[in-house]
Amino acid sequence: MRTPRLSGPGAAAVVIAMVPVMAAAQQFLAPSGPPVDPNTRFEVVAIKPIEDASSPMLIRMMPSGLESAVPVGVLLRQALQKPDYQMAGAPAWINTERYSIRAKPPAGTPPTAMSVMILNLLKDRFQLAMHLETREQSIFHLVMARGDGRLGPNLKPSSAECRAIIAERQAAAKLPDLNQPCGSGRSSPGVFAFSGSPIARLVPALSDLTARPVIDKTGLTGLYDVTLKFAYEGRMPGVMGPLGAPPGAPADPDAPSLAAALQEQLGLKLEGARGPVEVVVIDKFEKPTFD
Repeated sequence: MRTPRLSGPGAAAVVIAMVPVMAAAQQFLAPSGPPVDPNTRFEVVAIKPIEDASSPMLIRMMPSGLESAVPVGVLLRQALQKPDYQMAGAPAWINTERYSIRAKPPAGTPPTAMSVMILNLLKDRFQLAMHLETREQSIFHLVMARGDGRLGPNLKPSSAECRAIIAERQAAAKLPDLNQPCGSGRSSPGVFAFSGSPIARLVPALSDLTARPVIDKTGLTGLYDVTLKFAYEGRMPGVMGPLGAPPGAPADPDAPSLAAALQEQLGLKLEGARGPVEVVVIDKFEKPTFD
């Protein structure tokens, strides 16, 4: 499941992020750009066992290469660009086994090739084999909770000023300004918030939290500011998947359930449904051989 998210116009210009120990995280999205040769590989790869279980977890993806000390499942999710509910058959050890991995790409490799190179690394060194299937699965529809369509107090249309900032940024193909609250977002145990974004931005987080695909059926268009506070139940939006938040993450005993928070705070709700879901079936995934 899904580390600051690289998204929006110009995302290909930045390919660097870090996940500290069990940090709140969103998935690294593959930046947009020209098609990448599916055979693109790192030219140098070094894999070593991590002997110290208390050593920091981190992952860096930069033009100069990959540095990873997270469970290999994090790399698998990044390579496939799929959350847990769209994967089947992966062995349980991918969420516990950690390896020190350093990999250098060929000179001039575009940032868009990172996920492809990670996937080929897993195929070459972890014997990854897989196939795609479409399966009928339980899903959720995100819909308006009230018959009159009234929004909750924590779901508000973004200001005209914020909309203008976003429009200017998109026209110039700029990345979000981390010092500018408009267009920013954050997640932590029991909190998900963003500003100057479409409702679609809420969907991946809800999918991660519920471990089901969520489809936006609200009909809401435009940009919104959202703050959702709910009872943390051991799972967070993020590429860390079931690893979730740090052990002992603070919990608000008075916080509502996710379902109650959606209705009370945003005026939205999740309705159960069934639908076709593309699933990556892992046929083979083995622990690596070391250098």
